[in-house]
Parts: sequence; structure tokens; C-alpha cells
Amino acid sequence: MKNLLLLFFPVLAFSQSPSGFSHSWYSQFEKEKHFISSDHHTSIKPFSFSQFDLNTNYIDSFSIASKGINKFLNHHLFSYSSDEFELIINPLFHFELGKSDSANRYVNTRAFEARGKIGSRVSFYTSFYENQAIFPNYLEDEIVANNFVVPGQGQSKWGNHDIDHDFDFAMSNGLVNYQASKQINFQFGHGKNFFGDGYRSLLLSDNAFNYPYFKITTKAWQFNYVNLFSVLQDLRPEFELNNTFRKKYSTTHFLSINLTKRLNIGVFETILWEQSESGRGFDVNYLNPIIFYRPVEFSLGSQSGNALLGLNFKYKVSDLTHLYGQFILDEFKFDEIVAGNGWWANKFGYQIGIKSFDLFGVKNLKFQSEYNFARPFIYSHRNPLQSVTHYGQSLTHPLGASFSENVSIIRYNHKRWMADLKIVVAQHGDDIPGDSINYGNDVLISYYQGGRNEYDNQVAQGNTTDLKIIDLRLAYLVNPNTNMKIELGLSNRSSTSLYKPSSKTNYIFLSFKTDINNYYYDF
Repeated sequence: MKNLLLLFFPVLAFSQSPSGFSHSWYSQFEKEKHFISSDHHTSIKPFSFSQFDLNTNYIDSFSIASKGINKFLNHHLFSYSSDEFELIINPLFHFELGKSDSANRYVNTRAFEARGKIGSRVSFYTSFYENQAIFPNYLEDEIVANNFVVPGQGQSKWGNHDIDHDFDFAMSNGLVNYQASKQINFQFGHGKNFFGDGYRSLLLSDNAFNYPYFKITTKAWQFNYVNLFSVLQDLRPEFELNNTFRKKYSTTHFLSINLTKRLNIGVFETILWEQSESGRGFDVNYLNPIIFYRPVEFSLGSQSGNALLGLNFKYKVSDLTHLYGQFILDEFKFDEIVAGNGWWANKFGYQIGIKSFDLFGVKNLKFQSEYNFARPFIYSHRNPLQSVTHYGQSLTHPLGASFSENVSIIRYNHKRWMADLKIVVAQHGDDIPGDSINYGNDVLISYYQGGRNEYDNQVAQGNTTDLKIIDLRLAYLVNPNTNMKIELGLSNRSSTSLYKPSSKTNYIFLSFKTDINNYYYDF
């Protein structure tokens, strides 16, 4: 046990060092944070290592004579600590060989991370990724259609893609964190944020690419309050301003409250607006950290943005099982909802889920299942620049709008062995080829574009598409400090729609990687 504490001491030493986003990584040590006795606000991510009492009982240190190999398997590549300065540097990578669609595929990622602390109040994190990849056909088609943006990882170089089908892209992350007091924390970064307890989030997720942000987190009693100010981009050439990509801005409040030891409620509101040709940039009207945005939006008239309201909840049924969910509201009229006539502007979505640890009394067997639902036209706006998107991707769910989905995940780990099974069953809307009607599935376009139906709008309308994904992975953990693992995986994806040819993909792969980020290819 002493060796285990020494192994993880360099990580725990950094008061606000980010832990990445990987659902797989979180699942290894998040159980205690959902105990009834815990007051941790699990809906605000990414976590920092200081927020975990890492449960490493299932990990035994390798006993290796060679110092170099021992460092690679059990420790950080480089670590230094003094009273005034601390620094950790690690290599990050993702080397993968696979096959699908009768063709060879690969991922070649080389990266590094550095994190540390200056004095007792300032910490920092930075990482840089250089990538080349050949993806399965369905993913390649999506990337090409979306201005060569690789999901969650930014725009790739065009190069000789038409010849060799490879993508070359880079990604960087970074933040500076200042702990002003025990209650207040300031963070300026370039990265992602996530609100919710599910695999997906309908409020704000890590689905899209990194963006600059400034975050203020205030903790007091049973409250955890986040103010998030972000700068986003739209890459469509038709919206460029002075030959540069058009910016848009968002301001978000998320108040998480532990009402009882079992029940947590989160209140969410956000406003998003575009950089206008008249010079409107980050609007000071939205800087107030405690004001409600909807009245501000109305007061600005034609200058108003896209405002959304939401709720998040978690209820701890027991120490090992909890329910969670979300509700997101874009627009609605009560009379139209009661009428049940499918009015287009009744735009809302919801999530309901369950997560259990040590299922059936089997230690480290975890189960999660959630249902996600979103009406047509949600997240879109009359001004297409004010859609809830960044780099051509939804800031919430990869399917955009007009979908219903179930995601079920089983995870098991024993010492350094891990197994994950994920099943996605979804139905979503799509455009009908040659039809100009806007069916509300594409969040990037204006809800005034096309011959929109005023009534009788249903989820998954238009080119109704059924999606099924089965993803199975077996891994061996090499170094827990960066979730370094050797992983063998098999993924089966099928997509069937009314007006387009069916698509089936079987992808088998072997990878050696540091798994600290989520990349959502399950759409």
C-alpha cells in the first residue's frame, strides 16, 4: 500500500491538475464520489486529480530492475517537486492498426503533456497532439462533408486525401488555474467542458473541438457555481468576415446544489451570439455572473442571441446505484404543447439514465444505461451563426437534433485488465435527397431555411434513419498515470434509412495508447 501511495503522490500533489475526460478512465476511480456520504459535484467536468481519493487497490506496481522501464511502466517520465514549483512531463500517444470496409486503417498520434504548480495558488496544464489517420468510410464521409473537421479534434490538412485517404491534424490544450481562495477558482484555458452525469450531455459536452474559455468556479456550503465565458468559431466560407472564420461567443451559468445527501439538482442557462459585421464582439451585457440571461436577451431586441435553459439531476438510490437526467429547453408555447400537434418551435430534449457499481456484487463490474431524446429544430436558430455549434459540430450531442437514443455500457476491470462493451441504438432524422423541406435535424442551418412544416413535426422525421453500434474492447493497463493501455477492439456499425443506401461497418483494431480523451465516433 505504501508503494501505491508513492506511485500516485506526484499526481495528487497538484491541487487543480486536470484529469482528462475519458469515460473509461473516470470509471476506474469514480465509485466513491457517488457514495451517499460524498458531497462531490460529479456533474461538473473535467475533474481535477485533487477531487479524487484514487481507488488503486486493484493496481499492483510492476517490479522491474531497469530504472528506465520501471519509470515507463509505473511512474511519470519526468517529475520535479519543491516548495515553490512542481512539474510533471509525460509522453502521450495513440498507435492503432485496424481494418474495415476491406481496407487497412491506422491512427498515428504523438503528443506530450506538462502540468505543474507555481507556489500554492497557481497551476497549469498543456498538451500538444500531432496526428495522422485513415478512418472507416462512414467517418471519412462525415469529415469531408464538414470542412475536413475530424470529430472533436479540429480541422485536418487537405493534402493528398483524395489519393491516399489520410488525414493530418493537430490539437493543443492548455490552461492556467488560480485558486483565489478556498471558495473561488479562476481558470483561463483552451479546451472543453462538460455538464452532466451521463455518457452524453444535452447541456454542454466534450463532443466538439477545443475552444478558448474563462471559467469562474465558486464553492460555498452545498453549492457549486460555474460561470463559463467561451469563444467559438464557424468555419463555413459563406460566413467569413474579413477573410477569417466568423467567431461567436457564449456565456453559461451552471449552479449545482446538493439539496440532500441523495439528491443533486443543477440549473443551467446559456446564451450564444455571433460576431456581427457591425462590430459586435463579446457583449458586456452577458458578463454579469448572477443575472438571468433571458430578460437580457429580450432587452437587446435585434441584437439578441440564442438562449437555452436546462436542468440536471442525480439521485443516489444507494451507495452503488444512482439515477441521473437532464432537461433542456430552447423554445416552447404551453398551449401548443398541450395541443399535442407537433408545432415546430416546441424545442426541447431530455435524458434519463442509471449507473451502478459492483453490479450483482461483482467488484469493479459497472453498468450504465441512458435514454436521450431531442425534438427537431432544437439548438438551431433563425440566424445560422447562432446555432449551438463549434467547428461545424454540435456542442452537445453528435446526432444534432431530432433523435432518440439508448446508450448502454458495461465495464469490468480486474487488476490491470479491462473490458468494455457499449451498445448504441438510435433513430434520427435526416434530409431527404432532392427534398427542400427543412426537417429540423441539421442544427447548423436556420430554422427558417426550406419549406418547414408548421405542425406535425415528429422526432426522426424526414429520412428516418436507424443506427446500431456494438463496440467491444479488451485492454491491459500499462501505466495508470496516463491511462496507458494496450487495447484490442471490435466495432460493428449499421445504418439503415428510408431514402439512402444502408451502411455497414465492421472495424477490428489493435492499439497502444494513452487514453485520456473522449472521441465520439459513435454516430
